[in-house]
Amino acid sequence: MNLAEFWRSLSQDAELKVSLAQPASHEIRWVMPVVLGAVAVLCLTAGSTASILLGVVLLLATVGTVVWNWRESAVRAASRGAWSTLLYCRRCPNQFPPDKALAA
Repeated sequence: MNLAEFWRSLSQDAELKVSLAQPASHEIRWVMPVVLGAVAVLCLTAGSTASILLGVVLLLATVGTVVWNWRESAVRAASRGAWSTLLYCRRCPNQFPPDKALAA
């Protein structure tokens, strides 16, 4: 049986509703990269050597947070996609991909 269909058929207070739930999605928060980028631009335009170095470090931190957000979002989307294709056995509480179902 398809896991997503089985999960939807469960009542709201069922014990399996929580344990078989779809993985959470990743909400990308843009506040931190925008603030880091704005402060980095201000530091880069200040003119002193120390502020320019700080601006470069803040730009690298901005790029790092954007890359982390992107990767985390991609990983969560892949896990949600895999969850939607899983099958569920009612006799034994196992979840498995469709290609393994034929072998079992």
